[in-house]
Amino acid sequence: MAAAFIAVLISGAVVTAEPRENSTELYRKGAKLAVNGELDKAIPVFKKVVEISPYYCLGHYGLGKAYLYKPGMIGDAIRHLKTAVELDRKFVKGYFYLGIAYLIAKKYPLAGRAFKLAYTYDDTYIEALYNIGVVFEIMDRSYQSTVYFNKYLDEKAKEAEDVVF
Repeated sequence: MAAAFIAVLISGAVVTAEPRENSTELYRKGAKLAVNGELDKAIPVFKKVVEISPYYCLGHYGLGKAYLYKPGMIGDAIRHLKTAVELDRKFVKGYFYLGIAYLIAKKYPLAGRAFKLAYTYDDTYIEALYNIGVVFEIMDRSYQSTVYFNKYLDEKAKEAEDVVF
């Protein structure tokens, strides 16, 4: 009799249990909100993604990128973007936006390093070259700045020459 009662409780729990939220679907929902400019709605969604899947780099990336656009949240942006690239060492967009966050925070050497890693892992991400030039310009290192601006312009010219048939 006791065994039958336990089976009913277990089967009742399975039937009434709510389905687990999918972090990928939640991330997509948050990303859609963010793209539409609804950051105040996107941030709680990204927080939920991080809560249910703390090792999902896109959750941290989405939250960090959203924080970039919120005044006073640059420290949180850096923390989450840094976590995203720690979780996926070759996450190019994560490095790029981590560079932006460091640039805003006036942590120029760290910004330059993040942009260099973005370009190292994807040499088509030429915007990183431009931003490295900006970092060196801010740091009054005109020679290095010129080198990276020229690299950017060379790559931009190659991109324009590529004819797709």
